This record gives sequence, C-alpha cells and structure tokens, in this order.
Amino acid sequence: MTPLALGRHSGPALLESARPVFPALLAAVVLAIFLTACRDQSNAYFIQGAALGTGYHVTLYADLDTTQVAILEASIQEDLAALERLRSDLEHIDTTAFRLFGLALPKPARQGIDRWLQVIAVDRLAQRLAAHDGIEAVMVEVGGVLRGHGVPPGGGWRVSLGQVGLPEAEASRQVHLQDAALVQRFVDPATVPLVSLASPLAVSVIAADASTAYYQAEMLVEADPGDVLMLANEMESAARVVVKTVAGIEIYHSRALKHWFER
Repeated sequence: MTPLALGRHSGPALLESARPVFPALLAAVVLAIFLTACRDQSNAYFIQGAALGTGYHVTLYADLDTTQVAILEASIQEDLAALERLRSDLEHIDTTAFRLFGLALPKPARQGIDRWLQVIAVDRLAQRLAAHDGIEAVMVEVGGVLRGHGVPPGGGWRVSLGQVGLPEAEASRQVHLQDAALVQRFVDPATVPLVSLASPLAVSVIAADASTAYYQAEMLVEADPGDVLMLANEMESAARVVVKTVAGIEIYHSRALKHWFER
C-alpha cells in the first residue's frame, strides 16, 4: 500500500495554541471563502443568518432579479425552519430519555445533534440551489460544513485548510472545492492524553457530499490511532489527518487529496 504523504512538526505548538482559538476557526474558514471566491461581484448574492445553533452563509452567482432572490431566500429559511423543528423534537426525545434515569442531556449529545443537522442542511440547500434555473455557482456553509457547486468568476471556490499551530507551508494550504463538500473535525485538545503513542487532533475530508464527508471524518476521528492513517488512504474521498505523536505533530495527506490542492 502506498503510504500517505507525511509532514512533521515537532513540539506541542498545535496542541497548546489551539486551546483558545477553536471558536474562531469557523469565522476564519468563512472569511477565507469570501476573500478568495468573490472577487467579481457583478452577479453575486449573499444570504446569511442563524440556524441550528450556528450561523449559515450562502453565496450565489446567478442571473436573478431581486424578486427571485427574495423568493429563494424565503425557501432557504423554510428549509432551515423545518430542520429547526426536527432539532427541537430530537432534543426533546433525548432529554426525556435521559430524564428517566435522573440525568440531564449531556452537552456532547446536543452538539452531535447539531452537527448532524448542519450536514443535512448543507446538502439539502446545495442540491436545491444547484438545480435552480439561473444559478451558475453556489457555496453553502453551515457551522463550518461546506459544499460548493459550479465555478464562480475568479477561478473557483478556494477554501483554506489552515489551522492555528501548523507550520506555515501547511497552514497556507488551499483547496478548490468544486462540486464537492468539505468537513473539518477538530478534537478538543483538552481531551487528548498528554502521553499517548498517537492521537488524531484534526481531520479534513473532501467528498461528493457533506453527509459522506461527515461520516468519514467521524470514522477517522474515532478510529484506533493505529488504523486511522490506513483508513484515510483507502478512502475514495480526500483526507488530511493531523496527529499528535510522541515526536510532535505529524500531518498526513491521502493520495486523493493532491487532486484538490490549488495549483
């Protein structure tokens, strides 16, 4: 089996510097998209708001009038409202189940529900908008989950894979997210054992849709450290895995990831 491409960053810089910055990661990703994909705004439309415990951003390049855009925005809000109702129902069911045992619904369970629904929202909105007459290109982002369709003016959706604490060459990596989705899963450094042979710190997966990317990212994060690199390289999807080892921080690229890097 061909090994993954490997880079090594000795020392605890990623582990330590990542602790206070996880809330800022989403904002950085969204900013990177807007800075690199929206240079020509002659027919660009931006729709944003809050839903599913986070923010959402939709960028469209389309031949639409203001009335059509307003109708489109209303349909987006209707889709998200339906998922909000599902979110409320699921939280109620889970809360009731835990209450039977005298327990409160743990925060990770709530976060898991939110992440799952955010993924569904990205796929649903991206598919609906990509099929809409007059839309040339669209990028949907909900809670850091991204899916792009088509090629906007300026050469495509360029998304940063940067993360605080990575060496400069790796932190400046960008991918072209054309007709694909990106899910990045970050592990809270506080939960990583100080002494361990290998522990995943972050996983990035690019797949045809957000649901697939999410499933595979979760699989890699939860995999046995000894298997995670083999699993990443065997997937058809592209993956980057950041691993904490006794020697420092190591970064692995699957074979498929090279195709997505900006040239």
